[in-house]
Amino acid sequence: MARRTPRVWLLFGGSATRAEVEIPAQADRGIRLDSPAWVEWLEQPTTLSFAYPIYDSQMGYIDGWMTVRKERRQRGSHYWVAYRRSGGRLRKIYLGQSGQLTQRQLAVTADRFLTMHTPTGDIPKEVMPGQLGGASLEWEAMMRRVKSGQQVVHFGRR
Repeated sequence: MARRTPRVWLLFGGSATRAEVEIPAQADRGIRLDSPAWVEWLEQPTTLSFAYPIYDSQMGYIDGWMTVRKERRQRGSHYWVAYRRSGGRLRKIYLGQSGQLTQRQLAVTADRFLTMHTPTGDIPKEVMPGQLGGASLEWEAMMRRVKSGQQVVHFGRR
């Protein structure tokens, strides 16, 4: 059976937003963020990661998820780091130790990921006059040198 990652769900009620982590192995109610049980759960050796929603308030829905992982650093302590893939790159934001991990900090981090998100289809392409559709600038420059009779030397691909 595949291991399911615990997820944090945001519960909106009036002017207050409450967040709870839903743990797949537990049938009872989730753990409320910023509670003593939340810090205790984060510090357990079996707690290695969870998913937090990236909520786009302008659109009114969840745009994606960031994965929050516990990592061991050289000094021996465990720290929490948030990851999200966007624009073809894996982005990483340091969050701190278990006692520093709050609902507000997670929400701010999710907003940071939302602002740096670029949909894959909207990545700006390099454009210059006379550039053939879809060809990179390097390719265009090389082809112009070849056509003009200049010698082209390749030392390897990047």
